[in-house]
Amino acid sequence: MGAAMRVSRKVAGSLVAVLLVAGCTTKSEPNSPPGTASSGARPTATVPPAGTPSPVPLPAPQASFAAAVAFKAGDASADILAADLNGDGALDLATPNYNSNDVAVLIADGKGGYAPPLILPAGRTPNGLAAGDFNSDGHEDLVAANLGSDDLSLYLGDGAGKFAQPATFPAGDGPARAVARDLNGDSFPDVVTPNLNGDDVTVMLGDGKGAFAAPAHHPAGDGALRLSVADLDGNGKLDLAVSNYNSGDVTVLKGDGGGRFGPPTAFPAGDTSAGAALADFNSDGALDVVSALYEVDQIAVLFGDGKGGFGGPVVLGSGEHPSDTGVGDFNGDGFADIVAPNFDSDDVSLLHGDGKGGFAAPVSIKVGAGAPAIVVTDFNGDGKADFATADSLADTVSVLLNTTGG
Repeated sequence: MGAAMRVSRKVAGSLVAVLLVAGCTTKSEPNSPPGTASSGARPTATVPPAGTPSPVPLPAPQASFAAAVAFKAGDASADILAADLNGDGALDLATPNYNSNDVAVLIADGKGGYAPPLILPAGRTPNGLAAGDFNSDGHEDLVAANLGSDDLSLYLGDGAGKFAQPATFPAGDGPARAVARDLNGDSFPDVVTPNLNGDDVTVMLGDGKGAFAAPAHHPAGDGALRLSVADLDGNGKLDLAVSNYNSGDVTVLKGDGGGRFGPPTAFPAGDTSAGAALADFNSDGALDVVSALYEVDQIAVLFGDGKGGFGGPVVLGSGEHPSDTGVGDFNGDGFADIVAPNFDSDDVSLLHGDGKGGFAAPVSIKVGAGAPAIVVTDFNGDGKADFATADSLADTVSVLLNTTGG
């Protein structure tokens, strides 16, 4: 299937793999995933056995959301990002658009809506997007991972919601996602991508002046597709957790604090693993990872041991073809919950966590058609976790505000 063809529900497997399972959190990756202890002490972890547990009862209160509000985005949006791109304190949205080879920037209007999208040219089939201040001018910039042209497009922002023409930097073979973090401790944001075709990750160290060092490649897994960055073993250095679509696992690459990463250690997740969101789901102080299992309509949680390892998958239900995972405390009980957009049932599955490693049965929340990605953040500043999805078949984004407790 050519990149210019319209995405449909009957897409070929290769396009499903690259389009449906991108995803992004606010700006890039959060410094502290939900439910994470920040003491720095190594936790005493609890790792439940693998299996398919019975759902726990729904909590009181359950999370509730206003109906989805759709805003025009781009042609086959593959990812979604929320960040303040014009310095007004409101979160704007941006999507990389797989069919039209561009990026759509939606500036918040301050009234709960978004202006018509500003369109920025990208490379071929952009599939991931991240934000950061890459030239140290105090303004947010954007970087798109172009899966079809094996490069990154860097857009320097002017602080008012406008962006310069993109600069192009070579990346890996089929970059499917982009995450911006300071990986080597020099206070400048770097970029790391999982590479679907190269089965590896690419690290590009930023110089703080709007450029990157030559890419460094590290083996990951078969069909590296989704990636999160966090200190997984408690040594104060950032590690990588990569979900691998073809090999059905999550691999961990431990970092040395200087932007280099060791060999991958694989942990089975399940068929077509598509997501690597991190949170502490059982309140033991260790980060756990949750992945969507696209082909089998399931969610897999791998509980962390606090040393950079994970137990076997605990399998949960979802909608039809879950394509990404996000985490947040949606009902305000202090425990991390899971959200997963389902590409073929046009909804999001919300799984309430009980803080002990258990989850209630999934609750369906309607969104736009063909959602491949989700972002969790507080859009209206009320202290509640909201979310938005990229709707690749509707060429929109759906914004859902949390109404729990009125």
